[in-house]
Amino acid sequence: MKKLIAIISVLAAGFVGTAKADITMSAGSSLEMQSLGSASNLSIGGSLGFAFSQDLGNGVTVTMQGLSFGNDIDVVDNIGTTATATSLSTSALAGDTVYINSTTNGIDGTNTAYLNATGLTQATHTVATGTTIDSDAFEQISFATANGTLTYGSDVEIDYADLDVGDVLSSDITASGLGTATSALSHGATTGNGIQYVTSLGGTSLKIGYLMKNASGADLFDTSSASNNNTLALQTAVPVGPLTATIGYSSDSTTSASNNTFGVSTSMAAGNGTVSIAYVSSDNDTADATDTSISYSTTLGGASLAIGYASTDKDGVANTNQTTASISQSIGTGASVFAEFVNRDGVASGETSAVTLGSSFAF
Repeated sequence: MKKLIAIISVLAAGFVGTAKADITMSAGSSLEMQSLGSASNLSIGGSLGFAFSQDLGNGVTVTMQGLSFGNDIDVVDNIGTTATATSLSTSALAGDTVYINSTTNGIDGTNTAYLNATGLTQATHTVATGTTIDSDAFEQISFATANGTLTYGSDVEIDYADLDVGDVLSSDITASGLGTATSALSHGATTGNGIQYVTSLGGTSLKIGYLMKNASGADLFDTSSASNNNTLALQTAVPVGPLTATIGYSSDSTTSASNNTFGVSTSMAAGNGTVSIAYVSSDNDTADATDTSISYSTTLGGASLAIGYASTDKDGVANTNQTTASISQSIGTGASVFAEFVNRDGVASGETSAVTLGSSFAF
């Protein structure tokens, strides 16, 4: 035991003595309850994340998003199993014990073999072959200089044309379970393996993104593969008099469903708050669609209030209109309570409105 403690102490001392990176940790928790029709749904979520940053001493700062875990309705359960069917022949049981306690041939989920009067036949056995964990580990790395920031890795998001301002909801559970909208605007594939560069020129900001494989998740950079489709996106924020107009464009070159999306938005002071408006247009192989949205946000005492409205028009189907509203009140450093509302018309079937009450804590 003393030798083990000594080894751990030496390793720890070496690590502390040579480490140069700034390490930050964040955590959060939420408790939310949604009222949807006659149902009441409860969501309890939590998150834990690490990030690492280091100044190279030559004008470049390297940042890497570390390991993060989440638990909310937008991700699967923390740990789960996947099952795969495999064939098992009679010869595979050579030397194994066969239990004659059933009239059914085969292998069941407890690895028990059954033999009937006709003998053991080939069977199918379902076994757990893997697990999944909600985590994003070292998927992206960024290099920041005085001229801009370059990021590359997997799960890079370049949805620059998604400028809708009509959704003011902060909780994933509020709109969950509503009827599917008859009109919906597609932005194409905008998350995958690629690069992103962010810079500014005078008073104008610029973002350029390119996905070498526009499918989220897997860490794969085989750009020579025929199945790897790509996406190019641009976004700029340009001063226009007293306002700033944000313009975004993305082009998804997926072979079977190419999609070009253009969006523009701006905001202005109005009364004691801010009014934002946006217009987004999507041109794809199936049906064109447009989305027009507006929102207003303000504060009342220590509370933050917002209301938004969006109308989506898609070729060949009825329009879908959605109204959202939210109010949030701080109850201490990093803690708040909130209420949200959503109403959606233009759905084929299902519920059209929901209310969520919740609390959130950031550590």
